[in-house]
Amino acid sequence: MFESCVEIRNHFSDYVDDLCAPEARRAIRYHLAFCKVCAEQLDQWQSIHEELRTLPRRQVPAEVALRLRVQVSQRLNRNPLSDLWVRFENALKPFLLPATGGVLTAVICFCLIMGSQVVPITNIPDVTLTVAQPARVQRLEPMDFNTGDNGLVLVTQINAEGRVKGYRVLSGQGSPELMQHLDRMIYFSIFQPATMFGKPTDGQVVLSLRRITVRG
Repeated sequence: MFESCVEIRNHFSDYVDDLCAPEARRAIRYHLAFCKVCAEQLDQWQSIHEELRTLPRRQVPAEVALRLRVQVSQRLNRNPLSDLWVRFENALKPFLLPATGGVLTAVICFCLIMGSQVVPITNIPDVTLTVAQPARVQRLEPMDFNTGDNGLVLVTQINAEGRVKGYRVLSGQGSPELMQHLDRMIYFSIFQPATMFGKPTDGQVVLSLRRITVRG
């Protein structure tokens, strides 16, 4: 696997720290069995390794450790474009204050000129610009069923053509017979679709239904 003693000795550190691959470890052992010089070199490596392990460990100060982590992070995430941008900003700093003062002066002059202008009084009323209009009921099919004492509250989905897409009962008791009457009433009613900037769009209509019986 290795062609010379130099290559073998380059792997002594990993060999001592038990970081070699199995094939490399077998090749090193085979070479050491026949090379006395490399065997002596390995003994020296192991002696130095044992002496280093006996040395006391010193705790790195928190400030030094933080400074080292920051420097490593800056090295790893270094971006040439960001460095160029920082240099460009530093070059512009001497000109920022005069430019800001000129812009501020121009704004003040503009405000003074506009403030001196008299707005003419007109009797024409303002045109109300409506952005959105909700969906509405144009004609509701007559009720031929009893909604109970508490009535019914429905949410009806209306598409852009004014047709009912579906509805949902929010409150009230809905029996199968009552739901059939509701289907007939909702789908035969006429609705006006919602609008957004004057264009029809999907919307919802909340209906509160209560049948009132008048006895005379």
